[in-house]
Amino acid sequence: MKKKLIVSFSGGETSAFMSQWLWQNRTDDYEMLFVFANTGEEREETLEFVQHCSDYFGFAVNWIECEPGCKEKYRSVDFKTASRHGEPFEKVIRKYGIPNIALPHCSRELKEVPISAFSKNRFGKPYYTAIGIRSDEVDRISPFAQKKKLIYPLISKTFLPGIMKPDVNLYWSKMPFRLNLKGYEGNCKWCWKKSKRKLLRIAKDTPFAFDFPQRMEELYGNFIPDSRSAKLLQDGKSIPFPITFFRNHLSAKEILQMAQSANPIIRDESRAYTKQATLSFDDTDDIDAVGGTSCEVFSDCR
Repeated sequence: MKKKLIVSFSGGETSAFMSQWLWQNRTDDYEMLFVFANTGEEREETLEFVQHCSDYFGFAVNWIECEPGCKEKYRSVDFKTASRHGEPFEKVIRKYGIPNIALPHCSRELKEVPISAFSKNRFGKPYYTAIGIRSDEVDRISPFAQKKKLIYPLISKTFLPGIMKPDVNLYWSKMPFRLNLKGYEGNCKWCWKKSKRKLLRIAKDTPFAFDFPQRMEELYGNFIPDSRSAKLLQDGKSIPFPITFFRNHLSAKEILQMAQSANPIIRDESRAYTKQATLSFDDTDDIDAVGGTSCEVFSDCR
């Protein structure tokens, strides 16, 4: 009897590489469902890449979006009907507040919760979940992997271990299509986990990418959910207002203003085909928070 496997397709090239490999090599062992959780703030290139992979390799991708206000916790969409203006993201903010390094709930609510709900609805229990994390990012493995039945095919000996970023890049460079994004851009248009240098580059090149976080900060910058307020009161803590997404209490508006006079140089790691050191900078803000370029579900980012 085949084991049941949920394949988490984040929309990036690593998870796409994992997905096609599993589809081509392990369908005799697993009954697979491929799932993409759309946040509404994915790059359009990401949505196109997900659909292109499904069409080219022949595996059906289940597109879902979070629905925090309903019993099912998710709704099914497709490429045409997927949200493109942050609608699912705003639903989460309306309930839990603005996420940031102190309150990193966006990946959990936008990806983990709806994928878990979808998986239980379709598979029941037990089932496994395949996560696209490479051997050069093992620090992102969940400490609860065994309990949650998470598997990492690009790290595990029983699958295809040892895959690193240059390996993934080389694979896609030989394909008739690939994700049309620079390595530092990532799937989320403006992810707050990215380094300040990357955010400034993105704001310089595509300032409209920050429309959503700027609007959310204007609407919800003074909002804290009642449950969070009670916990802060209990612990004798406070949160400075207004609440913003970005580290060092930077707002989207401030990042856009800083980008006008900035011109940061960022290495495009999607074009690195050999294992080489990343360019070093003295700027301590050049370090991503966990999952800065790919907010993979069930990583240790909460």
